[in-house]
Amino acid sequence: MTVNDFLRRLIHETEELLKDISFVNDKGEPKRIKGYAQELPLLMAQVGWGDEGPAKTEEERFPYFLAQIDEIQYSEDRDGARARVWILLAVYDGLQDMSGWENINNALQRLIERFRRNPVLEDYYSCERGMKAAYPEKGDWPHFFAGIEMTWNLPE
Repeated sequence: MTVNDFLRRLIHETEELLKDISFVNDKGEPKRIKGYAQELPLLMAQVGWGDEGPAKTEEERFPYFLAQIDEIQYSEDRDGARARVWILLAVYDGLQDMSGWENINNALQRLIERFRRNPVLEDYYSCERGMKAAYPEKGDWPHFFAGIEMTWNLPE
Protein backbone atom coordinates (compact mmCIF):
# COMPACT_ATOMS: atom_id res chain seq x y z
CA MET A 1 0.00 0.00 0.00
CA THR A 2 1.31 3.42 -0.88
CA VAL A 3 0.54 6.91 0.35
CA ASN A 4 -0.97 7.66 -3.07
CA ASP A 5 -3.26 4.64 -2.75
CA PHE A 6 -4.34 5.80 0.70
CA LEU A 7 -5.23 9.27 -0.61
CA ARG A 8 -7.21 7.83 -3.53
CA ARG A 9 -9.22 5.61 -1.20
CA LEU A 10 -9.83 8.42 1.32
CA ILE A 11 -11.03 10.73 -1.46
CA HIS A 12 -13.38 8.07 -2.83
CA GLU A 13 -14.80 7.33 0.63
CA THR A 14 -15.29 11.04 1.36
CA GLU A 15 -17.02 11.67 -1.98
CA GLU A 16 -19.39 8.75 -1.27
CA LEU A 17 -20.15 9.97 2.26
CA LEU A 18 -20.99 13.47 1.06
CA LYS A 19 -22.74 12.68 -2.24
CA ASP A 20 -26.27 13.42 -1.03
CA ILE A 21 -25.57 16.77 0.66
CA SER A 22 -27.12 19.63 -1.35
CA PHE A 23 -24.01 21.43 -2.54
CA VAL A 24 -24.14 23.98 -5.36
CA ASN A 25 -21.61 25.40 -7.79
CA ASP A 26 -20.81 29.07 -8.30
CA LYS A 27 -23.92 29.43 -10.50
CA GLY A 28 -26.25 28.03 -7.82
CA GLU A 29 -26.72 24.72 -9.68
CA PRO A 30 -26.68 21.40 -7.79
CA LYS A 31 -23.27 19.74 -7.89
CA ARG A 32 -21.61 16.82 -6.11
CA ILE A 33 -18.47 17.60 -4.16
CA LYS A 34 -15.19 16.52 -5.78
CA GLY A 35 -11.99 15.60 -3.96
CA TYR A 36 -8.38 16.23 -4.86
CA ALA A 37 -5.13 14.95 -3.37
CA GLN A 38 -2.86 17.53 -1.75
CA GLU A 39 -3.84 20.62 -3.75
CA LEU A 40 -6.34 21.94 -6.23
CA PRO A 41 -5.22 21.07 -9.77
CA LEU A 42 -6.27 24.42 -11.21
CA LEU A 43 -3.43 24.79 -13.69
CA MET A 44 -3.89 21.27 -15.06
CA ALA A 45 -7.57 21.99 -15.62
CA GLN A 46 -6.76 25.23 -17.40
CA VAL A 47 -4.71 23.42 -20.01
CA GLY A 48 -7.32 20.68 -20.44
CA TRP A 49 -5.80 17.79 -18.49
CA GLY A 50 -7.97 15.53 -16.42
CA ASP A 51 -11.48 14.18 -16.80
CA GLU A 52 -13.30 17.49 -16.45
CA GLY A 53 -13.71 20.42 -18.78
CA PRO A 54 -11.25 23.25 -18.36
CA ALA A 55 -11.84 25.51 -15.36
CA LYS A 56 -10.79 29.11 -15.71
CA THR A 57 -10.83 29.95 -12.01
CA GLU A 58 -10.92 28.30 -8.61
CA GLU A 59 -14.50 29.56 -8.34
CA GLU A 60 -15.57 27.03 -10.98
CA ARG A 61 -14.25 24.17 -8.82
CA PHE A 62 -16.73 24.69 -5.95
CA PRO A 63 -17.70 22.55 -4.12
CA TYR A 64 -14.51 20.61 -3.52
CA PHE A 65 -12.29 19.20 -0.82
CA LEU A 66 -8.61 18.44 -0.47
CA ALA A 67 -7.24 15.33 1.21
CA GLN A 68 -3.90 16.68 2.31
CA ILE A 69 -1.12 14.88 4.16
CA ASP A 70 0.62 17.31 6.48
CA GLU A 71 3.34 14.95 7.73
CA ILE A 72 4.20 11.28 8.02
CA GLN A 73 6.13 9.86 10.97
CA TYR A 74 8.08 6.63 10.77
CA SER A 75 9.49 5.28 14.01
CA GLU A 76 11.79 2.48 15.13
CA ASP A 77 9.32 1.01 17.61
CA ARG A 78 6.36 0.40 15.31
CA ASP A 79 5.53 -1.07 11.94
CA GLY A 80 4.07 1.28 9.38
CA ALA A 81 3.70 4.99 9.84
CA ARG A 82 1.43 7.64 11.29
CA ALA A 83 0.19 10.36 8.96
CA ARG A 84 -1.39 13.66 9.95
CA VAL A 85 -4.09 14.27 7.36
CA TRP A 86 -6.39 17.21 6.72
CA ILE A 87 -9.66 17.03 4.84
CA LEU A 88 -10.24 20.64 3.81
CA LEU A 89 -13.73 21.48 2.58
CA ALA A 90 -14.58 24.40 0.27
CA VAL A 91 -18.26 25.12 -0.34
CA TYR A 92 -20.00 27.87 -2.30
CA ASP A 93 -23.43 29.19 -1.37
CA GLY A 94 -24.56 32.62 -2.54
CA LEU A 95 -27.82 32.64 -0.55
CA GLN A 96 -28.10 35.42 1.99
CA ASP A 97 -29.23 33.02 4.72
CA MET A 98 -25.62 31.77 4.98
CA SER A 99 -26.79 28.15 4.60
CA GLY A 100 -23.32 27.26 3.35
CA TRP A 101 -22.36 26.87 7.02
CA GLU A 102 -25.08 24.29 7.47
CA ASN A 103 -23.79 22.26 4.53
CA ILE A 104 -20.19 22.43 5.66
CA ASN A 105 -21.12 21.51 9.24
CA ASN A 106 -23.23 18.58 7.98
CA ALA A 107 -20.26 17.38 5.94
CA LEU A 108 -17.86 17.69 8.88
CA GLN A 109 -20.25 15.85 11.19
CA ARG A 110 -20.79 13.05 8.70
CA LEU A 111 -17.05 12.51 8.24
CA ILE A 112 -16.29 12.65 11.96
CA GLU A 113 -19.10 10.22 12.83
CA ARG A 114 -18.07 7.77 10.11
CA PHE A 115 -14.42 7.57 11.10
CA ARG A 116 -15.06 7.62 14.86
CA ARG A 117 -17.67 4.87 14.55
CA ASN A 118 -15.66 2.77 12.08
CA PRO A 119 -12.03 3.92 11.90
CA VAL A 120 -10.98 1.35 9.28
CA LEU A 121 -10.64 2.23 5.60
CA GLU A 122 -10.26 -0.60 3.05
CA ASP A 123 -8.95 -3.06 5.70
CA TYR A 124 -5.47 -1.46 5.54
CA TYR A 125 -5.69 1.99 7.07
CA SER A 126 -7.02 2.99 10.47
CA CYS A 127 -7.91 6.40 11.79
CA GLU A 128 -7.34 7.39 15.40
CA ARG A 129 -10.51 8.49 17.19
CA GLY A 130 -9.15 11.87 18.27
CA MET A 131 -9.87 14.49 15.59
CA LYS A 132 -10.00 18.25 15.35
CA ALA A 133 -12.42 20.35 13.31
CA ALA A 134 -11.08 23.76 12.32
CA TYR A 135 -12.71 26.88 10.88
CA PRO A 136 -11.23 30.10 9.52
CA GLU A 137 -11.08 33.07 11.87
CA LYS A 138 -13.14 35.15 9.50
CA GLY A 139 -15.88 34.25 7.03
CA ASP A 140 -15.57 34.83 3.29
CA TRP A 141 -19.18 34.69 2.05
CA PRO A 142 -20.22 33.23 -0.40
CA HIS A 143 -17.29 30.85 0.17
CA PHE A 144 -17.29 28.59 3.19
CA PHE A 145 -14.22 26.68 4.40
CA ALA A 146 -13.55 24.20 7.21
CA GLY A 147 -11.39 21.17 7.83
CA ILE A 148 -10.78 18.09 9.91
CA GLU A 149 -7.38 17.07 11.21
CA MET A 150 -7.03 13.31 11.55
CA THR A 151 -4.23 10.88 12.34
CA TRP A 152 -4.06 7.77 10.19
CA ASN A 153 -2.04 4.61 10.71
CA LEU A 154 -0.54 3.44 7.43
CA PRO A 155 0.83 -0.09 6.95
CA GLU A 156 4.34 -0.77 5.74
